[in-house]
Amino acid sequence: MSSRGGKKKSTKTSRSAKAGVIFPVGRMLRYIKKGHPKYRIGVGAPVYMAAVLEYLTAEILELAGNAARDNKKGRVTPRHILLAVANDEELNQKQGEVSKAASADSTTEGTPADGFTVLSTKSLFLGQKLNLIHSEISNLAGFEVEAIINPTNADIDLKDDLGNTLEKKGGKDFVEAVLELRKKNGPLEVAGAAVSAGHGLPAKFVIHCNSPVWGADKCEELLEKTVKNCLALADDKKLKSIAFPSIGSGRNGFPKQTAAQLILKAISNYFVSTMSSSIKTVYFVLFDSESIGIYVQEMAKLDAN
Repeated sequence: MSSRGGKKKSTKTSRSAKAGVIFPVGRMLRYIKKGHPKYRIGVGAPVYMAAVLEYLTAEILELAGNAARDNKKGRVTPRHILLAVANDEELNQKQGEVSKAASADSTTEGTPADGFTVLSTKSLFLGQKLNLIHSEISNLAGFEVEAIINPTNADIDLKDDLGNTLEKKGGKDFVEAVLELRKKNGPLEVAGAAVSAGHGLPAKFVIHCNSPVWGADKCEELLEKTVKNCLALADDKKLKSIAFPSIGSGRNGFPKQTAAQLILKAISNYFVSTMSSSIKTVYFVLFDSESIGIYVQEMAKLDAN
């Protein structure tokens, strides 16, 4: 009894406090019931969901903090969170599964499922910018890039994964442009590059290049030459932006770290030697978490002076 003779007020314990979690269990229950009105919801379901979300949040924030520290930043930004997810194999794989599901459910072009994420940026001493994009190189709809690189072989065929995707997205006009290029150009020599129109693709041009195979004679030197030839073609067309996949690290067998080092070195050296390049932005368009992590590390090592 209180001093006034009334009943002592009791403090109500929340469901979250009872479960020992911070996230709101009661709100989780309301959202579950709203999303699944036809089903009976067990008392443990919202508790489990709150605990899982709380654990994932803590894990991602820790990784994002590490990313911010590695980039010498004192504040965690959304970009650091995206970078943290991309650099974690399990989280990145799960994000990819969600993106594919969203893409399958989507019927409208240009939706967020077709989007991209800029994970890291590096400025070179002559002002050119290197941007690391989390996407597939054929899937840059709505993104301003004037040329994309297609690593191929001497016959400029479209038989690998990227070639097949470009063929499907580019359609008949793109295939005819490639066939015309074959007739006009002939076989591509190793490190050679040739350009075709990017009909139906999110770029005006496609630069096809025949990169060397890992272990071949002077393969590292030839990979650098391949990159420089692609950049020179873009300069011939007076292009301002170009998008690269990780050339050589696919079917040609280059170790991913080695390929990244050689590609970045070739780009940096090209801009130093050319001085008056029209290219202002180079995009590295990568999807798998291992390649993303490698490029983030190697880009950070580049000297901007």
